[in-house]
Amino acid sequence: MLNSVLRSSAAAIAARSGVVFSIAGLLASGVVGCAASGGKPVPAGVHKTVDQQPFAVVNAVKVPVPEIRMGNPATIERILHEGKYNNQVMDQLRHLTVEIGPRLTGSTRNYESRLWVAEQFKAWGMSNVRLEKWGTIPVRFDRGPSSGKIYLTTEKRNEDGSTSPAEPIMLREMELTTLSWAKGTDGPQRGPVIKMPEDDSQYAQIKDKLKGAWILMDRPSREGMRGLRWQLGDDYRRRADARQRLAEGTKKIEELPILERLAFDGVAGYITASRDERVWTGAIPGWRELDPANVPPDVHVQVRMSDYDCLNSRLADGESVEVEINLENKFIPGPIECFNVIAEIPGTEKPDEVVIFSAHLDSWDGPGSQGCTDNGTGSASMIEAARILTSVGAKPARTIRFVLWDGEEQGLLGSAEYVDHLKKTGELDNVSACFVDDGGTNYQGGAPALPSQVDMLAAATAPVNGHFYDTADDKPLNVNVRTVETLGTGGGSDHASFNRVGVPGFYWDERGRADYGYGWHTQFDRIDLAIPEYLMQSATCSAITAYNLACAPGLLPREVKEEKQAAP
Repeated sequence: MLNSVLRSSAAAIAARSGVVFSIAGLLASGVVGCAASGGKPVPAGVHKTVDQQPFAVVNAVKVPVPEIRMGNPATIERILHEGKYNNQVMDQLRHLTVEIGPRLTGSTRNYESRLWVAEQFKAWGMSNVRLEKWGTIPVRFDRGPSSGKIYLTTEKRNEDGSTSPAEPIMLREMELTTLSWAKGTDGPQRGPVIKMPEDDSQYAQIKDKLKGAWILMDRPSREGMRGLRWQLGDDYRRRADARQRLAEGTKKIEELPILERLAFDGVAGYITASRDERVWTGAIPGWRELDPANVPPDVHVQVRMSDYDCLNSRLADGESVEVEINLENKFIPGPIECFNVIAEIPGTEKPDEVVIFSAHLDSWDGPGSQGCTDNGTGSASMIEAARILTSVGAKPARTIRFVLWDGEEQGLLGSAEYVDHLKKTGELDNVSACFVDDGGTNYQGGAPALPSQVDMLAAATAPVNGHFYDTADDKPLNVNVRTVETLGTGGGSDHASFNRVGVPGFYWDERGRADYGYGWHTQFDRIDLAIPEYLMQSATCSAITAYNLACAPGLLPREVKEEKQAAP
């Protein structure tokens, strides 16, 4: 009886106010006092019941939901139900990371992943599904199996008193990477390890031992992922410049620094240490102008600090060590076409106006990595958000466009070209906003907003609040809309491509217990880092926010730039 009274009262209130959130709807979805799982087990991280009234979170404070008309209440309830009790985001992620693997821009796996995503979108009945070309690269790079082993070489004493080489002792396997688009080994390459000579005197002593040897470089002076990538890239540049100067006759080989001289001594390659147990992958300098017939001949690997310590300590003790490294790096001449994946749920009233929800599907491809938290998690959340919306039959007023970007890791290449295309065709004015999920496996815990945008974003995200929680500490996974004075034009992900042209671009504030830096661009970026309840919240949050903004009274307000006064 109480439920029927509440339903009739709520229906009357909703009819007068036009506000999305009704007690009747909440009862129907199990939010107030009853379960909505239809007899299914309640997944970990999902609240079976939510007792409080709907609320928004603004600047970390619970507030009433702004009275702005959003999407149809019944549709929102179905989205919540599907996102809570039938969420398939981990299935999407598992296919991307385990079945396909890392997805370097232009690689075969990258292309396979885009075909698979497009097939899913088509199967769900989405419109205008396409692979949209953003550009080409000169060479396809496919990284095959990569391995490294350290051997201790000793001598044994024979019965006649002489000595001969003993069977080498395998000390450990190395974890390593090379920069993408860098040369591999053309099969296993085994050779002695020689420490980088410090001066000409040391160089003269080892010169006749260099052919086929692996050079153990000095410990890097630079810290962090970008520092190490810069140092490796700089070593490639110096060797390339040395070859050019010798070819031009502007330098003699004895005039070159030792690092550059080694490039002409037939060494097997170079070994650089990380500063910890992570090895970071990037790209060689000039990869976008790479000639497949003239790939730089240098083999340069980065290993864990513990691998370096093993090698360095043995050498310091006067022992002999060898390494065997096998890097199956494959090059396919281009031009190789590269694509963004695009699919839409068309608007029923204003189909030319668009809300974009997106993530970048490309990843780095270091050995061991599956491209999970950067950015399989964001891509899987967007794919699942699209599935949720289509499965509940959402009919937004505006078009919801899902985009899986390419080339983000090399400089926002896919999104920059896409924005340039929209600018040329005059479509930018009809884009309400672009949301990007690229913060790892944490949950969509908030977003920045200009003062003029706060109420709309608070109303759009409010239905998510109170429905998900962290299984580690039981804290709610709510969405905080925080006020900022400017959205800026910078940033390290694809939202920046939109902010630079005045279209609101949002990078979700990812919150939670995950250590993003542990897997970021390293061999540890695997599916075991994924936190299911966070990704369930993210997929559901994106679906609800996309639907509500697509049904809002207008486009999101844009930042008003102050015009600079001309100097007198």
